[in-house]
Amino acid sequence: MKVKKYVVASMPQAMKAIRSDLGEEAVILHSKQIRTGGFLGLFTKAKIEVLAAVDSVEKLSVKKNSSPPEPGMEDNQSFMKQQLSELSTLVSQMNQMPKVSSSSYPKAVEGVLAYLRLQEIDEAILKSVEAPMLEYYYLHRPNSNQLMEWMKSWFVNQFKANEWSGPFKKYVSVVGPTGVGKTTTLAKLAAKCVLEHNQKIAFITTDTYRISAIEQLKTYASILNAPLTICYNGEDFKKALLETEAYDVIFIDTAGRNFLEQQYVHDLKKIITFQEDLQTFLVLALTSKVSDMKAVYERFASLPIDQLIFTKRDETTRKGSLLNMLYHYGQKAAFTTNGQGVPEDISPFTIEMFIEDVFGDWKDE
Repeated sequence: MKVKKYVVASMPQAMKAIRSDLGEEAVILHSKQIRTGGFLGLFTKAKIEVLAAVDSVEKLSVKKNSSPPEPGMEDNQSFMKQQLSELSTLVSQMNQMPKVSSSSYPKAVEGVLAYLRLQEIDEAILKSVEAPMLEYYYLHRPNSNQLMEWMKSWFVNQFKANEWSGPFKKYVSVVGPTGVGKTTTLAKLAAKCVLEHNQKIAFITTDTYRISAIEQLKTYASILNAPLTICYNGEDFKKALLETEAYDVIFIDTAGRNFLEQQYVHDLKKIITFQEDLQTFLVLALTSKVSDMKAVYERFASLPIDQLIFTKRDETTRKGSLLNMLYHYGQKAAFTTNGQGVPEDISPFTIEMFIEDVFGDWKDE
C-alpha cells in the first residue's frame, strides 16, 4: 500500500492532489485540522492534514518531468514501519475537520450534505460528519441511498446517549415559553402514569395568569380523577406539597409568558421549590427558530433543567433543530409530541425513530 500525507488549505485542494498523485482508486484514511508556520506560537495558519492511500504502486498516476522515486523506497522496511506507525497515530486521534465547501465533493456526498442542510442541521454538526462521511465514501464507493443509510447510523451513534428513559421523580414540573403546549403535555404525561402504570397522581398549577389554562387543567384532572391545587405564592405551593404527599406522582404546571422577560424566571423561583425530588422538563416547540430555542434555554438555564420535551413534531417538516439543541447543550430528550390527543399523541424519544422521521422523505435524485 502506498501511503501519502498532504498538508493543504482546503479539502478540495487535497482531493485534487490525491487524484493527481495516487489516482482515482485512492482512499482518504484520515483528516484533521492543524496549524502551521508562525513565530513563537503566533501568526499560525489553519491547514488540513490529510492521509491518503492506494492499494498498489501500479495504480499511481505518474506526472511527466517529475523526479523518479528514490531507489528502493517502496521496499524499505523501516520506511513502511514509519508510515504504518504514523497512520496508526493519526487514525487514533480522529479530530474533526473544518467546514469546507462541498462543491468539489462527489455527487452522492453533495446530495446528502444538501439534504442535511435542508433539515436545518447545524453547521457544527455537519463539520463533524463531513470527514467520516468522505472517508466512508472513498473506502466503499456507496451510492446515494447507501450513503444515507450510513449517515443515519452515524447520527444514531452520536446521539444515543441523549435519550432519557425514566422513571419520573415524585414531583414533575414543566416550564417553557407561552404557546408551546405545556399544559397539554403535562396532561399527557399524567395520563400515561394513570393508564400505563396505574399510579395515583395529583395536579398543582402556578399558572394564575390564564383562566383558560386553569379550566383546561381542571378538565384533565376530572377525567383522571385527580385533585388540582391552585397556587398563587410560595406558601400556597408548600401547603400543596404537604396535601399531595400521599400521591405517587404530582404534576406541576407553570405559567407560559414571554421568555424574554427575566422576571418570569424570578417569579418561578419564588413560588416553586426546586428540590432533589422535583424533576423539571423544559418544553420547546419544533416550529420555533433555533435561535429562539437557544434564547429560551439560556433564559431558563438558571433553573435545574433535567430533560427536554419537544412539541409540535407534526407541524413542521424540518426537525433538525432538536438535534442542534441536544448537540449544543448536551441535554437529554425525554419526549416528543405530535398532536393534541391525550395521552396518545406523545412518544418517548428514541434516536432511531427520530432519525427515521427526520430523514424519512429522502429521495435519491
